[in-house]
Amino acid sequence: MTSNFSPMRINRGQLLPVALLACVASSCADAAAERDAKTRIQPTYDAASGRLKKLDYDSNKNGKPDTWAYMDGSRLIRLEADENEDGKIDRWEYYPATAPVGAGAGAPKQSPERIERATRLDGQVSRREFFEGAQMVRVEEDTDANGATDKWETYSDGALTVVALDTSGKGKADRRLIYRPDGSLDHVEADSDGSGNFQRVKP
Repeated sequence: MTSNFSPMRINRGQLLPVALLACVASSCADAAAERDAKTRIQPTYDAASGRLKKLDYDSNKNGKPDTWAYMDGSRLIRLEADENEDGKIDRWEYYPATAPVGAGAGAPKQSPERIERATRLDGQVSRREFFEGAQMVRVEEDTDANGATDKWETYSDGALTVVALDTSGKGKADRRLIYRPDGSLDHVEADSDGSGNFQRVKP
């Protein structure tokens, strides 16, 4: 099964626009753009239903797919990307089970529930970003590659408000950086005895 579709250029560092690739029923107004799309984007359809299942995308035009969108028709389920093209996935994006309103007509951009990253480009997840709607609300990260989370970030209205750190390797935060709405650091707090009681650190 083949179909014309109008792709949006995808930056591997910002994968959300791939959701628009679900608009497979539309035709490209520009013939050159259509040929480019057919070269760089390869759709896979379900043999029985004809529904779109997957899109392979070559973001840098080197003839090798590096981004994969797993679809249920026009609904985006999951994205994967090999950002340095070493054969290992470095980024995963997970999307809600419910398609956005109007997904069948124009395929509006879907926002992820969670993005996981292999920040060391080793195929191992070390950072997880959690979203509500289109805004990131918290982040968990393993900064020292020991398999345990040691950094927690909290956001409000898109702005970083708290960074909590495990500086002792005990599996829980013992230091917190508190930020003002303008993004500047307000103060630092510490839990010196592991009781969970944070006290403001004097400058």
